[in-house]
Amino acid sequence: MQAAQSKPAIAKAWGVIKVLSGDERARALADAREKARMDMDSWLDDARYEGKQEGWREGRQEGRQEEKQEVAKNLLQMNIPLENIVKATGLSLDEVERFAAEFTHRH
Repeated sequence: MQAAQSKPAIAKAWGVIKVLSGDERARALADAREKARMDMDSWLDDARYEGKQEGWREGRQEGRQEEKQEVAKNLLQMNIPLENIVKATGLSLDEVERFAAEFTHRH
């Protein structure tokens, strides 16, 4: 109890504990508040997790797209016909033509 007397915040908390432990209704309210706080924390954690999952999915999709473009670039350098690049990469003919135009302008 001496530590409680040395720090005002601890003393205040100790006083609240004494009151709550003696009052059934106050204890029930405190329990309900604590449950609501824990539920809110859980909901926030779930929302953060879902956001991360969505970010990972988007990142993987972008990575796959970049990989397809890298393969297309390599095939363009080998003078492979555009139709074959479409088959090899899964990119549409429009995408390959656009990429080819950009790539040839850069080189």
